[in-house]
Amino acid sequence: MLMTGAGMKKVYLIGAGPGDPELLTLKAVRALEESDVILYDQLVNPDIIKFVKENVKLVFVGKQKSNHTLPQDEINQLLYEYTKDYETVSRLKGGDPFVFGRGGEEYEYLLTRGVECECIPGITTALGAAASLGMPLTHRDYASGLSLITGHRKEKGFHEAVSKLDLHNKSCVFYMGVTSLAEITSEILRNKIFASIPAMIVENATRENQRVVTGTVATIADIAKEHEISPPAILIFGEAVSFYLRMKELRKATI
Repeated sequence: MLMTGAGMKKVYLIGAGPGDPELLTLKAVRALEESDVILYDQLVNPDIIKFVKENVKLVFVGKQKSNHTLPQDEINQLLYEYTKDYETVSRLKGGDPFVFGRGGEEYEYLLTRGVECECIPGITTALGAAASLGMPLTHRDYASGLSLITGHRKEKGFHEAVSKLDLHNKSCVFYMGVTSLAEITSEILRNKIFASIPAMIVENATRENQRVVTGTVATIADIAKEHEISPPAILIFGEAVSFYLRMKELRKATI
C-alpha cells in the first residue's frame, strides 16, 4: 500500500533502474505520482520525471566525479527536513537504492529520527546491462557465481579485494570503475592466468546511446581509452562475455 494516512510523513527510496524509463516498476511509478517532493540523482533519466504530478517540488542532489552538488550527510538532512513540511517525500536513485546507492545510509538516518521509510527496488545496472545484451551473468556453462564490486579506489581494502579476485567460472561486475580501470586490471593481472579472461564495458546501459566495447583483462583498459569510454559505465569480467560474443555472431547470421 502506497498511500500514507492523514498527518503521516513518509519517505520512499525509489530505484529508477539503469536508464531506460520503461524499466521502472509499477510501484515506483505510483510512488512518484503521489510524491510532494522528489530528490533525484545525476543518473536518473530525465524522461522519468514525466511520471510526477504537476505541482511536485523537484530537487536535484546528483553527484558527479569531483563535483558533488551536496555531500551525503547534507542529502540525509535535507530528506528529513522536507518531511516537516510535506507529507510524501521521495528519493529517486539510479539503479537500485541498496546496490552502491547509499540507500542504507539514508534509510537508517530517517528511521533513527522517527520517519517512516520504504524502499522500492529498481533494476540494478549490472542486470539491466546484461539483459539488454542478452547476456546471462550466471550460466551453468559459463558462470556459477556473480560478484558486484565497487570500483572506487578509496574504498577500504580495494587493492587486496581486487588482487584476490577469482575469475574462474564467475562473473565480476565493477560499478563506478571506469576512471580506475587501468588500476583494476593491473591488480587482477597479478594473477597472470586471468590475462585472457574476456572483459566488457557497457556505457550508458539500457539507454539509446548505450555503447559496448569488449576485450580481455589484459587489453580492455587500452580499448576503453581508444574508444574514449566515460562514466556512467560498468565493467564486466568473466566467460559470460564470451557467451555474449557468440550470441552476437548468431544474431548476425540470422539477419
